[in-house]
Amino acid sequence: MPHKEFPGDPRRANAVPYTAASSNDGSLYYIVAFVSSMAALFSKMKWIAWIALYSSMFSAFSDRQSATGSSNSSSRVSTITLALTSLLMTYLPELLAVYSLVRGTSSTPGAPVKTSAA
Repeated sequence: MPHKEFPGDPRRANAVPYTAASSNDGSLYYIVAFVSSMAALFSKMKWIAWIALYSSMFSAFSDRQSATGSSNSSSRVSTITLALTSLLMTYLPELLAVYSLVRGTSSTPGAPVKTSAA
């Protein structure tokens, strides 16, 4: 059926055509988050772990759902979990040192243990 233009048609012939957004908006941040999480796990550098967390959160927040409602939400959640794990593993030695000071025990082998005199 051919298209007929009616008088008073609100569509303009010179309007800019709609282009759909690309589906890889957050994919760069997803890759940066994954690579920096692994780099933080292996190098134990805190600033790399923070970059991983920020980029994974930005990747998750800039994720778009398609018209069918499907999304890569499980991969985004796993990237956030990996970033949080790398952040925890970089701070874990400091947390264990504070915990051992609070309990009065030593975390290094061969170091004297504090005992209270009764």
